[in-house]
Amino acid sequence: MRIALTGSRGFIGSHVKDRLMSLGHEIDEWDEKINKPLKDFTCVSKGQTEHIDYVIHLAAYADVRESINEPQKYWDNNVERTTEIQKFCDFYDIPLLYASSSCIHDWQLSPYGMSKKVNEETAFPNQVGLRFTTVYGEGARDEMLIGRLIEGRVSYLTNHIRDFVHVDDVVDAMILLMEHNAWLLKPAYDIGTGNGVVVSDLGPLAGYPDIPTREGDECEAHDNTADITDMLALGWTPKYDIEEYIKGKTK
Repeated sequence: MRIALTGSRGFIGSHVKDRLMSLGHEIDEWDEKINKPLKDFTCVSKGQTEHIDYVIHLAAYADVRESINEPQKYWDNNVERTTEIQKFCDFYDIPLLYASSSCIHDWQLSPYGMSKKVNEETAFPNQVGLRFTTVYGEGARDEMLIGRLIEGRVSYLTNHIRDFVHVDDVVDAMILLMEHNAWLLKPAYDIGTGNGVVVSDLGPLAGYPDIPTREGDECEAHDNTADITDMLALGWTPKYDIEEYIKGKTK
């Protein structure tokens, strides 16, 4: 298949691209890092619809705290651009997987969560939302928690409960959903491990038992543990465990 992939040079997107190419798919990349911004997607792609078999839309701003300070930025990119892609895919009958978020369950807490709520409300029948929990793994952004924790760059931890899912497990889930025509079953799926971990418990695992603990910000959900019942029913099982991952990286 020829697959249009937005956010192809991002953390998750780069892993998805590599896996799809290894399976023999042709990838049409969309990413600002290669001068192919999301704003041009529908305009440029209209002349190539006969060559596009599938769209995976992962390009989005994803910082909950930043969205509080810059709500318009999150609306313009996460809502308006995604709505354009959803309408485009529906008009040309192209299946779509798009990035939603575990924040959908407490969407009212932040503009970011609200943007994902709108994404799911504007989706069409052959489109599936991917409700990622807290993704980690090789190539993650420098400011993400697990990388900073392993490198000893964390000044405090919170009492949040987080479902940490490895990027390779995320890619496995996405490939499976593509193969199963998942929109025939559900409009959105939680993508996590189903196991919540108290964030402050990770400090001792990484060798830093004295990191202070603070209350989490009100704009963030207290617990984002995924309900992966539907993914398990499709035959998917996460292979990685966050505690084992941290221990392996900090030996």
